[in-house]
Amino acid sequence: MSTILNNYEAILYNKRNMDELDWSFYENGAFLKEYFADFILDTTSYMKNVETEVFFVALGRKLLPCTVNDDTYNNSYVCSPYTHYITYAKEELRFVSPKPLRFLLEAIINSFGSFAKLVEINKIVYINNYCLSTNLISPLSNEEVHALKELLIERFPKYQLGFRSINEICHKDMMKSFETEGYNLLPSRYIYISTNKRLNTPTKGERKKRRQDEKCITKDMRIVTNKEILPEDIERIVELYNQLYIEKYSDLNPQFTYKFIEKLLDQDLFIFQGVKINGKLEAISGTFVVNNMMTNPIYGYNLSLFPQFQLYRILRHLNTKLALDNNCLYHQSAGAGHFKKARSGEGTPEYTALYVNHLPFSKKSFWKLLSFLLKKIGIPLVEKLEL
Repeated sequence: MSTILNNYEAILYNKRNMDELDWSFYENGAFLKEYFADFILDTTSYMKNVETEVFFVALGRKLLPCTVNDDTYNNSYVCSPYTHYITYAKEELRFVSPKPLRFLLEAIINSFGSFAKLVEINKIVYINNYCLSTNLISPLSNEEVHALKELLIERFPKYQLGFRSINEICHKDMMKSFETEGYNLLPSRYIYISTNKRLNTPTKGERKKRRQDEKCITKDMRIVTNKEILPEDIERIVELYNQLYIEKYSDLNPQFTYKFIEKLLDQDLFIFQGVKINGKLEAISGTFVVNNMMTNPIYGYNLSLFPQFQLYRILRHLNTKLALDNNCLYHQSAGAGHFKKARSGEGTPEYTALYVNHLPFSKKSFWKLLSFLLKKIGIPLVEKLEL
């Protein structure tokens, strides 16, 4: 399944020809092989609310994981535009006041929800999708963006094409390539990023915050990393993540399983840092690193211990230090904007780069209108509320 496009041989690997894939040839092949093993066969065994089909596209020595979906509307937003822009948006309205504005926005979202299903919003191929809240994307050239688009239009002529987790700080040149190729940049959320430069040149106030965060580590705490995390701690990691991201925030976030966390630890695919108090794991972060960029898809702590123990601040301190020690850009994802800005975080909109020019007029019109509303209402609102 290969196509020659502008001197690039774009090859598609799926379940039918996966045995032909030479993982060792590709720059990140070893990581992808371990990360997606079994996940390819049954995504729900790793993430309970992520039902999708995984395939790969090879460009030169780059290998990109992709997902394809049709009409599963109860999926996590990591592979469902409907969940992202309709279901999740309605949940976020709880932060909006006054009530009349909230009711107006809910009515608009409900109307769009009905239309969204009619235009098959979930019929989509997501490119470079690890099914995490934040996908870290290695830079692609103009030619590579073009080759990907042409191959996927040929293989999936009725599907939307999308790149999640695009932002101007990390992907300025790629955003120009997307514009050239006819992609629409659709606002998705407001995020905070600490570049390596900003981390290494903190203001006086930021240095003070860092010292305060470090002092939150008390004598009865023990910091643990991958090799010090025991098999019996894995269930606790799932519990702590669920307590924060599923129970406190939303069950639309990816719901990781014991099997997934076990694999990440066994294969050292993520960098784990935890806090044990009196021998019990009470806080954890799992860090995903790609090309000197890092983010924490796994994050959790015992909420009942606040304010006695400042576990959130301790995890941020540990990960800021991790970024500094490894010269990494630190993608801090969304939320807690005031806190992150006080610690070298720069706020910026995040986008989904979406290609729909090959689709019928009704579908193109839907996305054009949704993009307009998000840019005029959605992003200004989350900036104001620092969501």
